[in-house]
Amino acid sequence: MRFDRPLLLDAAMGTALIAAGLKGRAPGWNLLQPQIVQNVHFAHVRAGAEVVLTNTFVGASPEESTTAVRLARESGAKYVAGSFWAGLPELGDQIAQLEGVDCIWLESAISAQQALTAVRAAVQATSLPVVITCAMQAAPLDDLRAAGAAAVGYNCSPWPLDLKGADIWKPDAAGLEPQEWARRIGGKALLLGGCCGTDDRYLAALCGLRATAR
Repeated sequence: MRFDRPLLLDAAMGTALIAAGLKGRAPGWNLLQPQIVQNVHFAHVRAGAEVVLTNTFVGASPEESTTAVRLARESGAKYVAGSFWAGLPELGDQIAQLEGVDCIWLESAISAQQALTAVRAAVQATSLPVVITCAMQAAPLDDLRAAGAAAVGYNCSPWPLDLKGADIWKPDAAGLEPQEWARRIGGKALLLGGCCGTDDRYLAALCGLRATAR
């Protein structure tokens, strides 16, 4: 998997499952409500997403992990990324049990130390590319690359003050309607997608904006 060309990422999984009535841990729905999880993936791919993230953000059992990868693969996305919170305990063990993905995608680091610790642990645990996005206004992007990250950037909120040097931007909906959200973020990073509160409508707006700009 390469990160040197524009890629449309997926939108939010967690808030989509909450809207569908999620109780308890999101990865549990890989086994209890697989069709709902898969429908979220399908909607994102239909809207243009080339990369979908597995429903494993908060950590999963081996069975939940295996099912998460299968559900993501069956969406027809070009790439499947293994998603984990950057502050997840036993991150290396979680990565080791997630087979069949194209990269490891660390998300929502809230401090430079947490981000660097997560990248170093992931690089030790896998030979796959490691990606990290940070939920802070100014992340140590160069340091994260030096630690082994193949691509770096931001997700969720707060929206970064400066995207210089970022490969990825996956912001939350920030109370914006899809078209306005797409106008605000379009063209500002190679890899673009949505986080909390975004759905297929946001991706479709972003995809349309990119098509118009060509």
